Amino acid sequence: MVVMRRKIYDELVRWKAEKGQECLTVKGQRQVGKTYIIDKFASENYAHKVYIDFNRNPELMAAFENGISVDSIVKELSIRMEGSEFVPYSTIVVLDEIQECPRARSSLKYFALDERYDVIASGSLLGVTNTNAKKKSDKGPMMPMGYERVITLRSMDFEEYLWAINFPQDILDQVKEKVLSRTPLDQAEFEVLSRHFRSFMIVGGMPASVHEFVEKGSFSDSGSELDKIVGSIVNDINRYNDPINSRKTQRCFESIPEQLGFSNKKFQYSRVDKGSGSRASAEKYLENLLWVESAGYGNFCYSLESPLLPFKRIDDSFRVYMSDTGILVRMMGVSAARAIYDGAIGFNMGAIMENEVAECISKCGFKPYFYRKSSGKNQMELDFVIDLGGESVVIEVKSGKDRSAPSIHKVMDVFTVDRRMIFEDGNILVDGEGIEHYPLFAAAFIGLLEKGSTIRFRSFVCKRKFY
Repeated sequence: MVVMRRKIYDELVRWKAEKGQECLTVKGQRQVGKTYIIDKFASENYAHKVYIDFNRNPELMAAFENGISVDSIVKELSIRMEGSEFVPYSTIVVLDEIQECPRARSSLKYFALDERYDVIASGSLLGVTNTNAKKKSDKGPMMPMGYERVITLRSMDFEEYLWAINFPQDILDQVKEKVLSRTPLDQAEFEVLSRHFRSFMIVGGMPASVHEFVEKGSFSDSGSELDKIVGSIVNDINRYNDPINSRKTQRCFESIPEQLGFSNKKFQYSRVDKGSGSRASAEKYLENLLWVESAGYGNFCYSLESPLLPFKRIDDSFRVYMSDTGILVRMMGVSAARAIYDGAIGFNMGAIMENEVAECISKCGFKPYFYRKSSGKNQMELDFVIDLGGESVVIEVKSGKDRSAPSIHKVMDVFTVDRRMIFEDGNILVDGEGIEHYPLFAAAFIGLLEKGSTIRFRSFVCKRKFY
């Protein structure tokens, strides 16, 4: 049996202990494991559980349409849901796919104030625009501002993947200690973790794909699951958009691998709308690309005016990385997966490696940016720039054996950044210039590199919530 241990479980426990007058909403793209982890938490922490899936049981929306008070909602649900038990102070109410029933989300305020029942809502497409929905003259149901804690669940990170494949915890802890202390790894540690990281990039972090890989040990089986996930993404695009916007949104989503294949990786609308001018294409596709972001399918990485804090981003210059690298690799085809597995440097690995590092940075709770100037004394390209605990950190990602990184050497001649890091196919070291070198997989533990970070309870602690 494959056990999917998720870090967000601790967040759910923390919410239960300190919630006060507050419901919980777990958002995230479809199929990242929201239902699984909420059900596990509910079963292990409450005597009674009432589960409602608004996709499968749309008739239950009537309970929220007919009344907004807790008593009226509970009464209607009790009648409509045979066998349900609403026992005060020992019942958890789970409202799955709550985006389908806006009035249910409005009711969270009243459940929070009432306090007799704990409520967790979850939604895959919260905040996206549904262009298929009929426009109404009223402003619609209000959101439960101040009575709702919102947390985001992403696909599994590298550490959660290692837990799923039963990687020895003591060895993992030793590796993280060395990352924290910047101590070189043993050759066996480096080789084994690097191999697992390559597999992780192919399998990705979507639980269904990980489950198939662990259960059957086959990339083809996990790939079949990824095909289904890509299909469900397209279905969502079609379901929540009118025919015209559906096609435009799908074209934006499907263009991401191609956009990352260009040397500067900057997202250009004209590449989506082949042959049209950039300004006309931007006006045509902007809202559709934002839909992709709101649905959780892309990690946006904006350009900066400079790599110095406080960051000032350039809103019309950005890259779009796929939220899960396994999905990206699957969309790029079998040759991409084979190149990763074989470590083939002839294949254009830069896009894949950068996507994975962007994913790792985001899952550790940091916002990735980049810096690029094509002329003048500031001419350089920094793959990523992040605020790491109040320090400006510039990051270079090296996908092959070539370790030349002119921009990261030059940056100190122009900007006084706090730290420089290179993630590459090499061991941990700090060179004579003070540049920190880490193996690629160490990007998954970048929270350890924040000053003041510690390792405890067999999991690293960073000063941000786990995602």
